Amino acid sequence: MRKAALFLSHLLNPSMIALLVFGALGWREDWFVGVVGVAAFAVLPGLLLLLLVRLRRLDQIYPDDRGVRGALLLQGALCYALGWGVLYGLGASLLVLVSAATFVVNTLSIWVINRHWKISIHAAGVGGASCILLVSVGEVAWPFVLSLPAIAWARRYLRAHTPVQIGAGAALGAGSSAVLYAAFDLL
Repeated sequence: MRKAALFLSHLLNPSMIALLVFGALGWREDWFVGVVGVAAFAVLPGLLLLLLVRLRRLDQIYPDDRGVRGALLLQGALCYALGWGVLYGLGASLLVLVSAATFVVNTLSIWVINRHWKISIHAAGVGGASCILLVSVGEVAWPFVLSLPAIAWARRYLRAHTPVQIGAGAALGAGSSAVLYAAFDLL
């Protein structure tokens, strides 16, 4: 069971989620915008994290220490903000720009919360991605919503989070994404 929980944690981590989201947006909108999104929101942050582990600056991919998590969240937010800027410069659609902005907003929100309390980054990522995919590709994305209970089980099984931390992460990810889409009349 531990291997299954670890597999789900790796499969549904923020970089993999971004790969799925920007792959779907590239398929729906513009393949080049999708490639840029995958590079800026999935590949770059993922490679930076793996580099930090390889250089022994991190002892694990998912650190428990809130100070270390905070630094990684800011690093991710910087990658996402740069990615948003490049997408804006390329003239990406409003749907793509708001989707990219959800990554920035959610990451910075998690960073603020993380300073005082541990919240599930995985659950926030899956919650946000569920909203993004439902808005951008429609009803075909409904099966992805099953990722929420899957990641909740995995993170709980690994004793990485309490049920409240997982629920709060999922609510933050989905809720803030929905608010952004509503603010730009994309819902």
